[in-house]
Amino acid sequence: MSRPIPIEEMVRLFKIHHPTSHLFKIDNFSLLKKHGVEKVESSVFDLAGHKWTLSVYPNGHKSAKGTHVSIFLMNQVSVNVLLTYELFVVSQLERKWHTHGRDEFDTNPEPSTEGFLRFISFADLERKGFLIGDCCMFGVKFYGIEPANPGTAERFSLIEKPLNHKVTWMMSKFSSFNPGKVHQSNEFVVGARKWRIEVHPRGYNEEKDKSFSVYLSAEGFINNAPKTKTYAKFKLRVLDQVSWNHVEKTDSEWFDSEPDIQSGFEDFMPLGKLDEPYLVKDKLYVGVEFEVISTTNYC
Repeated sequence: MSRPIPIEEMVRLFKIHHPTSHLFKIDNFSLLKKHGVEKVESSVFDLAGHKWTLSVYPNGHKSAKGTHVSIFLMNQVSVNVLLTYELFVVSQLERKWHTHGRDEFDTNPEPSTEGFLRFISFADLERKGFLIGDCCMFGVKFYGIEPANPGTAERFSLIEKPLNHKVTWMMSKFSSFNPGKVHQSNEFVVGARKWRIEVHPRGYNEEKDKSFSVYLSAEGFINNAPKTKTYAKFKLRVLDQVSWNHVEKTDSEWFDSEPDIQSGFEDFMPLGKLDEPYLVKDKLYVGVEFEVISTTNYC
């Protein structure tokens, strides 16, 4: 099954012909299920004079789990007018979209969510040309408003073993690190984001004076990348410098768009183990390996 025109051209034409729409293109769709990613959230976008996000559940949400894709629209600030909208997925064969029909987003001073649990079945998604080349295009269109600008579009993708997916921090003169303070590595870039490894030499919170605590910290973004949530599945490790029998723990997290957000382990390893073969000649090696990471780009 192939598209009549390249996907990039489809996106370009869509933006021109649908000025009150936001297109949410998801690449590597099969990796979402493979890595157990339950929900994919768009960046915050402006339409109809308000700020929104789209959420897609590739394996279904709640009662639709395992049978249908679910999709929802959420306002980020208060909505003070009644707005008519459609949620859709684009056919890449016929350049038309599947929708459940127009609906209304009512006046609401608080963030609220509208959408469909059973938006489209898995069978129809592939059989009818909505999923081609492991790519889907979902979106929202508003009606009854003046189109001031062309439509907008973004691309979300999961990347397995991204560039620089292994980073190791050599902590020289480890005995000189203040044991009661948090310490961070230099920044490094993986995907569209900057990161640091963070350690608490004598533990953090409930594990104070019990464990060596290790975290991955999400920092800012590179270039003009959208400031949106980032999904990462990663492995933190302390290296065994003698027999390479490293201490490793795996975690996965949606990191918020704000910098200095951490995920990791208070109880990474007991303080009693923090000696040879891990701590040798006052050097300790702490690392992270990214199994998968998400990226978001405007298109």
